[in-house]
Amino acid sequence: MDRARLVEALADSPRPASDFLPRSPRHLKRLRQLEATGASLRGELEDDRGGRLALEIWPVAPNMIRVHLGPGAERPSRLLTPDAPASADWSLGQHSAGWSISTSAMTLEVDREPYRLRLTDRSGRELFAEELLDRDIRMRYHHRPSGYSRGLAWLTARLRPDEALFGLGEHFGAMNRRGQGFAAWTSDAYGIRSDRAYKNLPLLISSQGYAVFFDMTSPFYYDLGQASTAAWQATARANHLRFYLMMGDGIPSLLHGYQALTGLPAIPPAWSFGLWMSRWGYRDRKEVMAVARRLRAEAIPCDVIHIDPYWLRYHEGHHCDLTWDEKAFPRPAEMIGQLKSMGFRVSLWESPYVPTTSEMFRDGRRKGFLFKDRAGKPALVRRWRKPSGVVDFTNPAAVAWFKDRNRQVLETGAAVMKTDFAEDMPDDAVPHDGTPAEQLHNLYPLLYQRAVFEATQEVHGYGLIWGRSGYAGSQRYPVHWGGDPGCTFEDMAASLRGALSWILSGAAFASFDMGGFFGIPTLTDPPSPELYVRWSQMGLLFSHARAHGHTAPREPWAYGEPALTIFRKYAQLRYRLLPYLYAAALNVAKGVPLARPLVYDHPSDQTTWHVDDEYLLGPDLLVAPMFVPRGRRDIYLPAGGWYDFWTNQRFDGPRWIAYDAELETLPLFVRAGAVLPMGPDLQYANERSWDPLSFDIYPGENGRTDLQVSDDHRELRLQLTVDERSVLLDGGQLDYVPDVRVHRPDGTPIDGRLRERIEVK
Repeated sequence: MDRARLVEALADSPRPASDFLPRSPRHLKRLRQLEATGASLRGELEDDRGGRLALEIWPVAPNMIRVHLGPGAERPSRLLTPDAPASADWSLGQHSAGWSISTSAMTLEVDREPYRLRLTDRSGRELFAEELLDRDIRMRYHHRPSGYSRGLAWLTARLRPDEALFGLGEHFGAMNRRGQGFAAWTSDAYGIRSDRAYKNLPLLISSQGYAVFFDMTSPFYYDLGQASTAAWQATARANHLRFYLMMGDGIPSLLHGYQALTGLPAIPPAWSFGLWMSRWGYRDRKEVMAVARRLRAEAIPCDVIHIDPYWLRYHEGHHCDLTWDEKAFPRPAEMIGQLKSMGFRVSLWESPYVPTTSEMFRDGRRKGFLFKDRAGKPALVRRWRKPSGVVDFTNPAAVAWFKDRNRQVLETGAAVMKTDFAEDMPDDAVPHDGTPAEQLHNLYPLLYQRAVFEATQEVHGYGLIWGRSGYAGSQRYPVHWGGDPGCTFEDMAASLRGALSWILSGAAFASFDMGGFFGIPTLTDPPSPELYVRWSQMGLLFSHARAHGHTAPREPWAYGEPALTIFRKYAQLRYRLLPYLYAAALNVAKGVPLARPLVYDHPSDQTTWHVDDEYLLGPDLLVAPMFVPRGRRDIYLPAGGWYDFWTNQRFDGPRWIAYDAELETLPLFVRAGAVLPMGPDLQYANERSWDPLSFDIYPGENGRTDLQVSDDHRELRLQLTVDERSVLLDGGQLDYVPDVRVHRPDGTPIDGRLRERIEVK
């Protein structure tokens, strides 16, 4: 066993809560003045000890206001896109209690003394308010009012009894963050069972209809009603706070606001929605080709074969020099060409850490492209047995150098790079642009992944990565997977929670290691066949699907029967659903994620606030994974009609149902009123056009519905008409007449054709 991946957990503990405890805290007591100065308003705050602090309030959109407390209001953002909203019409009113700043959508009330911010909608309903009096019977604070001390600043807000909180990146506990407390300090999580996180993101979304986005890269500590049930508090290790207060009529509109600031998700190429096959790792060319041939022989559709570190000369598993090991992989361009002729694309592993004995390290050090310490020596990451240099992405020349290194690999034919790691950077680093290492730490993954995404775009014309870490703005550079879960049903459930929480933080696509990454209690133990099947069913009906794990094979034939047959069944279903999945993915341009928790579509249904073990896939499919080999689980069906995909039994929500499932069955439901476009059987996504299409209709209410099915080559507009006795699907400019199947809850499906009225009674 290659033991280099075994890390010393104690050498990289997450930031303790004590790092965020203020000494000599001051709370903001009084706003001395507030005046309009062009597009914004500026004022001066006084704290409870007589100190002064600058305040700037800047309405940037009708539903969004920027607030900056402390120095540096003029400092540009490192997270916002150039076209982020920056102005809105507003009016200022002054009254005895303070000031009112109103846009067409909302009002920010700024109380004079005691100082407090309150956000209301146009009807006057209070959405957000700072909390001033979170005390116990001894008059001691649970959460101090918003304030600051040396090196810290915090915001304290009221938490209502029925309020739920979401977002803050990829975390593996309950999706509703209320009651949790954790530090936002990007870390290798060593699994997915703790409050460590690969992807922290400073966006907090409330069920009350507001969101707070902290436009900062600082370490944060979030107490979300843990120290007290009456307030939440966000504390930054910084001398200022900059945040955007947003309002919306549900989670979608709040996420749209965040994406307006930090960018919409890119849409990955269509083939990326096929199956990715991987393990850590394929050791040589012979092994890769054997897996590729077996996949085709077994009729398991697959688009991507991923090669983890063994393609590199330095393949210890944490650093790389972006140079092929041609002893293990002779003539790599030839190998990639052979795989391409079989319909496979190649993904390659990489890291921003550079082996100190490599030519790449010597070149980077000579040119000043690696982090240095204050003495001018290389600042190294030392978490592994072999220390590594670290690329300094704050240096534009270093970015160009790293992109060129990636470009050379991509030009050999690699289709995508797996941008692993980047959760670590040296504490003693002195970055090229002068950013303190502590302030760069959380941002570093974004800079790394942007460079690789752009290099891929320049070579291939599409942007794509397979990343583990992330920060605000990472949604612009998909796809991200959920790190290293253990091979247990508990970790399977946690991996789903992590993916859904990442999606509720503005991402549109996500994935996880089908089968789990590492064994428990023995690191190299594979998952049980039953776990492998259940995880694969979930993964093959998620945004992106990759089988991956530590050492042991993750190919389905390694798990015998019936695992192989069941895996093939769901992989083939995924490929038949590609027209549906990709059409749904194109909605990302409107900010709609492909896979999402029920609360995204049903934010007013309080039950959905706590459902984090099922999800929607596109507009019409509801997936409820099984976390046991076989047996019963409770499933929540939100408002509307829902057909069981396998039996056509119809249920009307909102309601809970008990569902029994054998190993071969994944509970899957189709929304009443849906038309599912189904493609042909494929071995890989671009084997041929997705024709002939067929359409599966699940009738809902009587009436007419306009539908659209799009891909990179066409846009089909359809009209579904349903009445008491018949169903008609019309439209669609195709040079053939597709088959149509109408599903009925009280009978067998009825087959027909497009533009043909089908009698159902």
